[in-house]
Amino acid sequence: MFFDSQERRINFGLLVMRFGLAAALLVHSLPVLMGGAAHWKGVGTSLNFINIGIPPQVLGFVIMLFESLCGVSLLSGFLFRTSCVILTVLYGLYFFNYLNIGYKTLTLYSFGLALVFIGLMNTGPGRYAVAVKLERK
Repeated sequence: MFFDSQERRINFGLLVMRFGLAAALLVHSLPVLMGGAAHWKGVGTSLNFINIGIPPQVLGFVIMLFESLCGVSLLSGFLFRTSCVILTVLYGLYFFNYLNIGYKTLTLYSFGLALVFIGLMNTGPGRYAVAVKLERK
């Protein structure tokens, strides 16, 4: 049977988590990324509390680009821990943004996802990742 060991169950669980999170990230980021400068500006202005002197369109584009590239990284397992660090920082920014605005549900959602990415950073992608399969050969 496929799940005859605890290690296979754990790795399959990591695979399901990676695919689910990557699908959510890509569904969230790709339409905004493909939407053009108006959509990027919306994301950049929502995170204007960072105030590092970058125009909102550029900030929004960079954030959505990182989110979609990290989603692809979660799917494949390449640069997995690096993308988990980036996503932890990104969802930490979302947390503080929603905390300032006063959204309670989105604050908890972004805080929960930041903690999930911290957990994945510690566990790694599991054995059912493309990067792991190519590394063994």
